[in-house]
Amino acid sequence: MNILIVEDARDQRLMLSIVLKKQGHQVLEAENGIKALEILQEYQDVRIIISDWMMPGMDGLELLRQTRKTDLGRYIYFILLTGNADHEAVVEGMNDGADDFLAKPVNFDELAARLKAGIRIIELEKQLEQQNKQLIEAIQTVEKDLESAAKAQEVLLAQPTTIQHVAFDWFFKPSKILGGDMFGYQAIDGETLGFYQLDVAGHGIPSALFSFTLNNILSETSGRGSIIKETLDHEPFYKVRAPEKVLASLNRRFQVTPESMLYFTIAYGLINSRTGQVTLSQAGHPKPLWIHREKAYVEPVAGGGVPIGMMPDMEYTSCTLQFRPGDRLFLYSDGVTECENAESEQFGETRLLQCLQDTLNDDLKSVIDQVEKNVRDWSELDRFDDDVTYLLLEWKP
Repeated sequence: MNILIVEDARDQRLMLSIVLKKQGHQVLEAENGIKALEILQEYQDVRIIISDWMMPGMDGLELLRQTRKTDLGRYIYFILLTGNADHEAVVEGMNDGADDFLAKPVNFDELAARLKAGIRIIELEKQLEQQNKQLIEAIQTVEKDLESAAKAQEVLLAQPTTIQHVAFDWFFKPSKILGGDMFGYQAIDGETLGFYQLDVAGHGIPSALFSFTLNNILSETSGRGSIIKETLDHEPFYKVRAPEKVLASLNRRFQVTPESMLYFTIAYGLINSRTGQVTLSQAGHPKPLWIHREKAYVEPVAGGGVPIGMMPDMEYTSCTLQFRPGDRLFLYSDGVTECENAESEQFGETRLLQCLQDTLNDDLKSVIDQVEKNVRDWSELDRFDDDVTYLLLEWKP
């Protein structure tokens, strides 16, 4: 073991050095605390210090304090040599980080025994350091994988666009690297568009993987496995399923089990791009907000329903909205309204309604940005405690 002896008395230092070398240790010497700190920085293999307590300049206690304060990248086992039998002094040394004490004059058999104990601790520390290193490497690998998964999640998100006279824009910010929120929109046929916004219970990897699965299911518009379209044996050979039927199908497929407590809320709807008629069904999701551009007001859309997966054989209902040109629909996760400020007060639906009311005549991107600004200003944080997602669509015939 590599040991540093710190002793201002040259004869005492020499005697300790000879004894330790005979015991097979590698020994370095310092005449004071200042020199000892320099040696600790230069020689990274020093793991044990045997230091006299009383020394001029920097005594052993101050050397101990400086050693514990300095990030050396390794643990130093520290033995204080003292002729002071005062219990208060011993307590002070222990409180400052001393591992052991030896009375002067030193009994060399006792020193050998205490060094064996110290070496056992050092070996345990080395094992812990190695395990920590392996753990850090594993965590870094997981983080890289999560970052790759987050990029894959971003790819799944449809880009802001206009499809068949319906414009879409959105905001998506997971509370962690991956989020359990998801949304989507697509053309189902020449005049029907489907859209949804969902929130899987919980956060992190399980919720995100489940949201990936749901996105794939809700994006599949053809084939006998699709829940969006029903295949017929006669023209037009398909039927677009009503939103309440889609939610009922999801509920039959995904029921909470003891192994998986994942359930989700969702608002799913269809919009006829020719007529502006919207059919909307909800399952435990925050009420979407209907923005009447011509009448200049915002109202929550009535609805409710039990979250998907909570109860079997649930029936869901739909409501119908008749859009006028320029009308909008705002769908969001509860991370928006439940975002808290420093006083633990939630942002709430009232503030969200007011923000949308204040931005009635702004373009979609400006509305998206203003909602984000209001929520961030409310929380005064760089990150959110919950996933924050919202989807805004506008009928522009």
